[in-house]
Amino acid sequence: MPTESLAAVLEAPIDDDTAFTDGRPVSVEEVQVADPTGEEVLVEIEATSLCHTDVGFARGHFDTPYPLVLGHEGAGVVREVGDQVAELDPGDHVVLGRIACGRCSQCRAGHSNLCSRRVPANESGRLRTGTVPFSRDGDPVHHCLGVSSFTEYTLVTEDVAIPVTDDLPMDRACLLGCGVFTGFGAVENTAGVRIGDSVAIFGVGGVGLNGVQAARICEADPIIAVDMVPEKLDLAREMGATHTIDASDGDPVDAIREIFPEGVDYAFEMTGHSGVITQGLDAVGSKGKSSSSAFRRSGRSRSTSTCTGCCSARRRSVGRCRGRTTSRWRSRSSLTSWPTGRSRSTRS
Repeated sequence: MPTESLAAVLEAPIDDDTAFTDGRPVSVEEVQVADPTGEEVLVEIEATSLCHTDVGFARGHFDTPYPLVLGHEGAGVVREVGDQVAELDPGDHVVLGRIACGRCSQCRAGHSNLCSRRVPANESGRLRTGTVPFSRDGDPVHHCLGVSSFTEYTLVTEDVAIPVTDDLPMDRACLLGCGVFTGFGAVENTAGVRIGDSVAIFGVGGVGLNGVQAARICEADPIIAVDMVPEKLDLAREMGATHTIDASDGDPVDAIREIFPEGVDYAFEMTGHSGVITQGLDAVGSKGKSSSSAFRRSGRSRSTSTCTGCCSARRRSVGRCRGRTTSRWRSRSSLTSWPTGRSRSTRS
């Protein structure tokens, strides 16, 4: 029998700056959550966080059907499982994130950022199983990025539910689902930063700060953080940045070249702005790599001149020209080795 749940429903986008002002265009509604079947899992959400991508959905920046239940960073407790779920049981604590399936041809080839099950599901507002997980008075309410965490209960596929230890606070665990996985994954997985590599990170919000932490853990040096908000730059210092640059004071590329004249080994663009993507390419050395790890609105693409400049200088741009996240977590199993993770073999 479907589960009743209160959810933040986005009825239709508004393409202006009033998103989330006085509640617009989101309303709290009662929805029905479908029972889990097959590889699906019903999760009671204990904590969720807000990502700028949610604002993008509210402003109509992405191709997706409406209405939908927002949110793609969540943590909660498994309440019911489908008959094909292999590694989760009711009562398990999980983090929900946009993780690749790990089984399709793209994932098996190592291109998990191009997961052939995730992309069509995201664009259709359905789960990877084809299920529309929510309904309201018999009408469908669609999913958001495979998670939909702005609700009391959500339905997800097992492969996006990562088991974590029961003592991890939910209000912190939910942050893992997007910002941590994306920022950390871009540095460690996509780029493979090593000891002594020079790194510049453009944009030190939730994603960029986790990129800074990852660079510190990888023992990169220097680690240069670029932003226009002094408070964010202060946090970047606390998290491991060796240098900070206020981009509002002048050209950050010139400032980076003053610190590291030959250009850095890796530049990570964490804002989704095309101009910053160009700055990232200009900041790397002749054999450097630039990575974009932020969502950009549908229909926007990197300019041809930017790509041409990248290739002519022997620089390499890592990831898709659309600027999608390229964290390359191969599957949910690759995350259970984290200190907060819990593999199946450790279960009692």
